[in-house]
Amino acid sequence: MNVVRSSPLVRILQPLHYEVANESSGGGSVDRPFAEALGLGDPPAWGDSTAWQYWVIQVLKQYEQQMGYDEHPVGMTMQFPVADQRKVNEVLFNSPADWISPDYDDAIFTDGRHPNEPGGPASRWFENPPASEGRKVVITDTDHYAPGKGDALWAWKSFLCGHHPILMDFGLIEGVNPPDPAAGTASYESFEPARDAMGDTLRFAARMQLIDMEPRGDLSSTGYALANPGKEYLVLQPSETADPFTMTLDAGTYTVEWYSVNSREMVGADTLTVERSTMINLSAPFKAAGPVVVYSKKAGHCP
Repeated sequence: MNVVRSSPLVRILQPLHYEVANESSGGGSVDRPFAEALGLGDPPAWGDSTAWQYWVIQVLKQYEQQMGYDEHPVGMTMQFPVADQRKVNEVLFNSPADWISPDYDDAIFTDGRHPNEPGGPASRWFENPPASEGRKVVITDTDHYAPGKGDALWAWKSFLCGHHPILMDFGLIEGVNPPDPAAGTASYESFEPARDAMGDTLRFAARMQLIDMEPRGDLSSTGYALANPGKEYLVLQPSETADPFTMTLDAGTYTVEWYSVNSREMVGADTLTVERSTMINLSAPFKAAGPVVVYSKKAGHCP
């Protein structure tokens, strides 16, 4: 798991955490073809597990407290099926859970539409995730909104928005050597960029005083930044064409390091001094175009 201690995400996921149920029903229904694919015949009435999940979470928390046990984070994941896909995450954010794992909630996905339909658009949780507001620790799982997908930019965008990215690795589900690659089965190699990026984001997380940082997309023209203004900044430029971008820094002297998302090459550390809070123009130093990350830390600041 990619651990992000990001304020206002002040609660770190401990080695042991609980999940009530995965994708338990949320009061919706499925169509007959879906039910038949599961061997169920007529669509069943699965009911709504929301109140039950809330109860389990509260009972577990109360029990640990009453017994004097170490308290562990309790989570609630997306529900399926639900009556209104656009509101699928509301019950998660309103729950007593410490951490949640959302589903796609884009306004375009109505009347049974979904991100995996042929030629359909991707969910925002995959392409442009919303920044964490700190209400919950968010484990963003591709299984829920982009099954079969996962790349380096997905991991980096999720991380810079204050989330914990985890990958449903179709390259491992079918084994290192899939039975029939010609049938479109995902290859092991196709998910290697996502695996690498998850490790790379974790390494940056370990270098920073991440508990003091928060998503601050407003500090960069790219819209992707984690920052503790005046002390540390981590900015992603997701452009494949290496477009110049801006970053706003508070007054001070900073070390500046560059990281290529594609080649995983590091360049730095230069020193940059700004006399007052100002917007600076940046261009990646790499010969090859592609997404980059810039890490700026105030000189003398120790995480």
